[in-house]
Amino acid sequence: MSDSLRDQLLKSGLVDEQSVKKTRSSKRKKRRRGETDAEQAAASDAAAQREADRRARDRTLNARRQEERRQHEAEQAARQKVLDAQIRHDGDERFQFSHNGRIRPIHVSAAQRRDLAAGRLAIARTRGRYRLIPADIVEFVHARAPFLIAWTAEQSGGDDEDDAYADFPVPDDMIW
Repeated sequence: MSDSLRDQLLKSGLVDEQSVKKTRSSKRKKRRRGETDAEQAAASDAAAQREADRRARDRTLNARRQEERRQHEAEQAARQKVLDAQIRHDGDERFQFSHNGRIRPIHVSAAQRRDLAAGRLAIARTRGRYRLIPADIVEFVHARAPFLIAWTAEQSGGDDEDDAYADFPVPDDMIW
């Protein structure tokens, strides 16, 4: 019966042949899939929601990756700055400092020992080695990769101004 109504509408000129074929084809496809218009709308809404969720997840993941990349580049810049500014430290005096709860030795010259005690030099650790660096780059390195700085004069708990023993200097033979 539906075909006869279609034929009548076609003959009267209310619809054209192409729209009749399109309607017949879409109904056949829906029957084959077992969908109704409401189910199709719900499926399309669910697909749109999944796509929006995926895009939001991708945005947060991309932001996290960019932050990690930026952090890695900053750490690499700090490492390179330490390597570029390192000072040779193959002296005959042994300077001991605390790093990660252990006492570590480094051999320095007498002038380097004085500079370390005065805070003009610091010690950084890169590539498994301790390196002497000038104090002026400590801020740069500490801002980007604080774990690279192994020792500075400020960390050592240095001399307090109200120290009771400030008037009594340590003799040279007591320096270890």
